[in-house]
Amino acid sequence: MPDEMAEKMEKSINVFLEIYKILSPEGRAQFEAEIAARIKNLDEKSKKLYLALIKAAKDGLAPAEAIEEMRKIT
Repeated sequence: MPDEMAEKMEKSINVFLEIYKILSPEGRAQFEAEIAARIKNLDEKSKKLYLALIKAAKDGLAPAEAIEEMRKIT
């Protein structure tokens, strides 16, 4: 079961990064604002994970690199 969860999370991160790449600068700004609004009520660890994912997308990291950055937080 944990392997299935890890696989599902990896697929979700891949999709997130791919979609982020194709967004226009305006689309990215809107997307980031929407995420910021949605995560403001989450716990600090969850916020940090989302922010790490967004940073990885902005930096153009590969999925494995993004996951590694997120692992550093946990």
